[in-house]
Amino acid sequence: MSVWEDVVTTGLIGTDRRPLPDELPASWGAKRDPAIDLGHAVLALAARHRAVARTGALLPTCPPGPVGPPKRGPMASRAAHEILDRLLSPPQLDLLNLWLSAAAQHGQLASASYWTPIASVAARSTAVDRTALARALGERGVWFVEQNPQWNRLAQSLRSHALVGTQERGIIGVEISEDALRHDPELIMGAATPWSNQLSRTVLEIIGSGRLQHRGARYAAAVGARMPLQHYELLRSVVQQITAQDGPPTPAWLRTVREALLSLERTVWLRIEMRSAFAGEPIMVERLEIPRW
Repeated sequence: MSVWEDVVTTGLIGTDRRPLPDELPASWGAKRDPAIDLGHAVLALAARHRAVARTGALLPTCPPGPVGPPKRGPMASRAAHEILDRLLSPPQLDLLNLWLSAAAQHGQLASASYWTPIASVAARSTAVDRTALARALGERGVWFVEQNPQWNRLAQSLRSHALVGTQERGIIGVEISEDALRHDPELIMGAATPWSNQLSRTVLEIIGSGRLQHRGARYAAAVGARMPLQHYELLRSVVQQITAQDGPPTPAWLRTVREALLSLERTVWLRIEMRSAFAGEPIMVERLEIPRW
């Protein structure tokens, strides 16, 4: 009988009925109390036996995991993703939609490291443009969203929008006059693009007049998402007119107008930054600073 078999037998029937073998391998340590030595020997050999058994046996097989579709399309630039970082921390949904639309229009994709934060935001809010998101994620990104059961509704929505073509904002619209716009400022949201120089001047005058009051900042942001980028310089003339006007305006009026102009300028400048980042072109205009009146 081998030493191991002898030790196992002693372990099964107990040291009170069978003594531990007199000769133990040196690697088991010096002989001490039989119960302690037996426990040490059995556990030590059992650990070795288990390790050998596990490493020497084949692991059970299982079906292969799902494989995502191949990676397609160019990734957006680092500069574009730096802008995306700013729009996600904290989430700015209207501006995030501008980024997604710009990525889709340039045929570029969001990096895989951004799929989870973007999907997390979109799963919590239906305000995120599903069509632009599906195109910015790409087929592989949409597949990634489908793997999370908590994003099931979002995944179904993205899948239904994945093949829908996107259209540039404002391409389909109606022609409006400056007089009609002054009467109803909301008409600019459905105006055909590109806007004329005078139409942009008119809507900027409306924002600068302060007549929209508390809704001026949100209206200005919506205008900034649609106004032709080449009309950015028209903002300077509006600011100059406000600065040079006669009579001291009330602080409340100045605060309202400044907030609206800031909202407009931020949105248009973000679009300029995104165009530069996605197209790889330098920014050729100087940013306007809205003064504190």
